[in-house]
Amino acid sequence: MLTETIRQQTDDQIIDATLTLLQSQSYDQLAVTEITRLAGVSRMAFYRHFGTKEAVINAIVEQLTTDFAAEAQTLPLDPQKVAEAFFEFVQANATAIAVLLNAGLREQFYPPLRDILHGLYSDILRQSATNATAVDYVSDFTASGMLAIAIRWITTGMHDSVSDLADIAREMTEAQHTIL
Repeated sequence: MLTETIRQQTDDQIIDATLTLLQSQSYDQLAVTEITRLAGVSRMAFYRHFGTKEAVINAIVEQLTTDFAAEAQTLPLDPQKVAEAFFEFVQANATAIAVLLNAGLREQFYPPLRDILHGLYSDILRQSATNATAVDYVSDFTASGMLAIAIRWITTGMHDSVSDLADIAREMTEAQHTIL
């Protein structure tokens, strides 16, 4: 048990150091030596825990998406509730998402979050769709739109409230619902 705690602590130190460094440099500029120095761990520990800096990024993205996927499973099939939960998730993880965006790593976190949202909106839209073929396309469009709103919200300083963004997302969903 103690070994697992130490392992998790080392993982957390490496992840925190990576996120800190990515606040001031791009992913391509990031060096394992800098990560280990800031994390206070040896290179050997880094390679034993992650192996590559790509694996660290994957761990960050996996944690983000796992957290939201778990929450998504408990949400009612209500566009307003889904949007509120998503934007609350983005707000709670804004620093990590902003760091990934600024480091040029949008494509690492965008697809898995889009897939989660796509699944939720597919389920919502299937409840009343008359055009089942369009559900997949409209769900993908809605999920991508939600992520675009979230990215814009983060990059413009997050001045709007979660409620305001959820209302925008609900209106977007309702507008698309008319074609189904």
